[in-house]
Amino acid sequence: MDIRVYKTFITVAENKHFGRAAETLYITQAAVSARIKQLEEFYATQLIIRDKKNLRLTPAGEALLSHAHLMVSQMEQSKLAISIANQQKLSFNIAATPNIWDAFFSNQIHEAVELFQHLVLGAEISVREAIQRKLDDRSLDVGLLADPIKDDEFYNELIGHFDLSLVGSRESFNREIDDYILVDWGITFQKEHALHHKVRPNFKTSTAMIALEVIQAKGGFAYLPTQLVEPLIDHQQLYRIDSPLQIQRPIYMVYRKDNDNQQLLTQFRNLYAMN
Repeated sequence: MDIRVYKTFITVAENKHFGRAAETLYITQAAVSARIKQLEEFYATQLIIRDKKNLRLTPAGEALLSHAHLMVSQMEQSKLAISIANQQKLSFNIAATPNIWDAFFSNQIHEAVELFQHLVLGAEISVREAIQRKLDDRSLDVGLLADPIKDDEFYNELIGHFDLSLVGSRESFNREIDDYILVDWGITFQKEHALHHKVRPNFKTSTAMIALEVIQAKGGFAYLPTQLVEPLIDHQQLYRIDSPLQIQRPIYMVYRKDNDNQQLLTQFRNLYAMN
């Protein structure tokens, strides 16, 4: 049923006159009569008692009036909502694990902001499991991880690397130390770490900045991003420790194969992909 029919019915009920209703709606009186007849045929009942001196609604008409107001109101609200949605910018949402944020993306995010200035850009730090869940429900477009997601629904593209350095507040490092901080640099790192190091951590974190703050405040050792700690090493505020680990870590750009924002994904990939 055309929503204009309900608007006409409401106007007739308010004016209690077909002629005045026609003037209010800027249509002919014949058009008003035709719309009311269409409505009565649809509901198979009389809605209006047509008395020239006392036009009034039937009980069925009274029952319909509140529903007519509701339908017209909802239609207007839906038109407004769609109009607002059409004016909104597209969005592109990125999440990085804490380690990738500290080692890589925190220094690179300004490039993404500049690239996607015509969009609503979302960026967050989250754990690997939450990133996979949000990619799966499409509330995220891209995840930046140190380890790929092994699932046929996802693409895992290697877009770069970052280096780690074992550093400490003093030069001597051995298995007897009691202030080692274990930073979570991904599954592969954890396996290599367990193979090469027998030192027991007294503190664990997924965030390099937390580890660095603890070392600077209390002393200790940790694997931290080389780019982050080089200035501190140069000023002898930290010391680089020789390490048996493979200290170059990968950065994977992970996204769903059926992501609708393929053009934006390509732009993001080109921004950071290895030459």
